[in-house]
Amino acid sequence: MMRTCFRSVLALALLSTAAVGGETGVNVTKDVPYSASPALSLDIYHPPEVSDETPVLVYLFGSGFGRGSGEQAYRIGPEFAAEGVIVVAPDLTFAEPFPEFVRLAAKGVAHAWKTLRTSSGDPRSMFLSGWSSGAYITGLLSYDERYLAAEGLPGDAIMGFIGLSGPYWGGLCGGSQCPNTFPPGTEADWAIPSFVDPDDPAMLLVWGTRDGNVERGNLDDLAAAGETAGIGVTTLILQDEFHSDTLNMMGVPDTEVFSAAKAFIGAVNAR
Repeated sequence: MMRTCFRSVLALALLSTAAVGGETGVNVTKDVPYSASPALSLDIYHPPEVSDETPVLVYLFGSGFGRGSGEQAYRIGPEFAAEGVIVVAPDLTFAEPFPEFVRLAAKGVAHAWKTLRTSSGDPRSMFLSGWSSGAYITGLLSYDERYLAAEGLPGDAIMGFIGLSGPYWGGLCGGSQCPNTFPPGTEADWAIPSFVDPDDPAMLLVWGTRDGNVERGNLDDLAAAGETAGIGVTTLILQDEFHSDTLNMMGVPDTEVFSAAKAFIGAVNAR
């Protein structure tokens, strides 16, 4: 297999790049700007070796639609990069209500898609993932094509979606409507299952049975929409695991979540 150096149109030498993950050979490029207004950046976790077949995983943090940062990927990034996946972790702001923060996340995905290319300049296989509200946002980007299309991405830019404990119905905070985050009048654009069609990417959906934040119906409805559309659907129900456990297990090799995500990326990328 031909090996190539990491290629990007960015002047990476001007950015802060540091080794992470001990002796794994993984490096991270910090604070790569992807939006000027508002000023937002992303981190890129580089595998020890990159080939033209190396996929990209864009991971978005969970935040309760208002808290958190790309630093949440500090474990997920190194572990998946060590397995040969380029991991991109964008920061995000929720200063403006829905759908503005989804549009901002689309800019982060678009930046990764446009800059992390193969040696011949072709786009790489790209996967989107997130935990909790991050799963909602990346799920909406995966199945409501309007957001990425507005950034110039084709309909087949995303190969797969990995959702960890996602509130896929949208618009809810702790079971009640988020009045400041999801304003009235936007309801028709909330629910991800309503946007799934046969041309959409495969999905891996994870949920724990002791999740007190997100009802299982969110996973069931999105999985049913994927099955009706005839796209690849994999679900992983974790017995006696809490809301945060799916996030924690995503960053630990040999756990059910990490292993399922790794296998999912490998299988879809090989198609």
